[in-house]
Amino acid sequence: MLLLLSFSTILGKLFERLGITEIVGQIIAGVLLSPAVFNIVSPSTVLSGIAEVAIFFILLFIGLQITTEVLTNHLKSAMTFTASSFAMPVILMVLIAIFVFHLGLASGVITAVAIGVPSISIISVLVYRYSMINLEDGKRILSGVIMADILAFVVLAAALQISHLAGVVISIIVFLAVLLYIDRTLRYHDVKVRGFFERMLKEKEEAVIFAIVIILSLVIAAILQLIGITYVLGALFAGMLIHKTTVGAHATRMLENTFRRLNDSFFIPVFFSIAGLDFAVPSLGFSELLLSMVLISALVGGILNYLVAKNRLSRISSRESIGILGSRGAVGIIIATIALQGGIINNQLYTVVLVGTIILSLIMPLLLSKKARSNTASLATPNI
Repeated sequence: MLLLLSFSTILGKLFERLGITEIVGQIIAGVLLSPAVFNIVSPSTVLSGIAEVAIFFILLFIGLQITTEVLTNHLKSAMTFTASSFAMPVILMVLIAIFVFHLGLASGVITAVAIGVPSISIISVLVYRYSMINLEDGKRILSGVIMADILAFVVLAAALQISHLAGVVISIIVFLAVLLYIDRTLRYHDVKVRGFFERMLKEKEEAVIFAIVIILSLVIAAILQLIGITYVLGALFAGMLIHKTTVGAHATRMLENTFRRLNDSFFIPVFFSIAGLDFAVPSLGFSELLLSMVLISALVGGILNYLVAKNRLSRISSRESIGILGSRGAVGIIIATIALQGGIINNQLYTVVLVGTIILSLIMPLLLSKKARSNTASLATPNI
């Protein structure tokens, strides 16, 4: 833990100074310490347990940045951007993975999804830095990324239970409907709900507020686990229920700031460095697969995003929209990590996802303006 946290923090900050997202340095820290390179730290059940806890808190924080309102109010735009930035490139990657490189259905799908899925957190940071967070353009982009991330986790849940695919899909649809109903109910009774949290704040019971949020997240995660869906969706969905409309602006800001500090200082660098420990030097065949996946994600996704942005966006250039929508981060690595633990992909495919994420994290921001890259690199949460 000492080595992982120290090296990932140092390399992460070094890469950040160079204008590169911290995730690259954190993954490379784990790769350098891994058995495949210097053989200093080996994967273990203890580290896997810590990574599971880290995944939970990272996704809870991501969920805090997502609201059902943004998604439902821009559903048409969400579907369009999801198709261009995620669905269509991933479908092409899946076809090539299965018919050219002869991967199995589940492993081919998960590898493509993990490389092709955008990251809501880093994209929300970029939208914020472009002062688009309150503009319709920014909301259209965010709605598409939200839908893409949720769809990616749904695909993961289906892959983990591929023998019960129909049941899993139906369960997720029902669960999402219930989640939207709960969110609407909380909004309807927002005065009472906010009043409760405001009383807790006045009585200096911040610990109770955090306990309620974490317990709520664990309850939803447990329900999903019981019906055969990966628990990580529970943390993501629970975070979506926590926003200023329901718990109040003060409580929301306090929760976001605290979880951000916990994630930035510990969970994120630890998780991505642990992820790097499973790195394996790819064979020639997997190297060709990696190149194909990266090219499709960057070129096909980039062209489609350019065309969609020309018709959908008015306050941001099509070129820079490619850099925003092409950003990769925590979501893909989390999906690959869970798939590796579940036996869907092997270490070689996991390495393809790791290296692919690193490459895309390096090249896609180059499409942003120099000022935007420097601003993004200086933020507190560019790594997820």
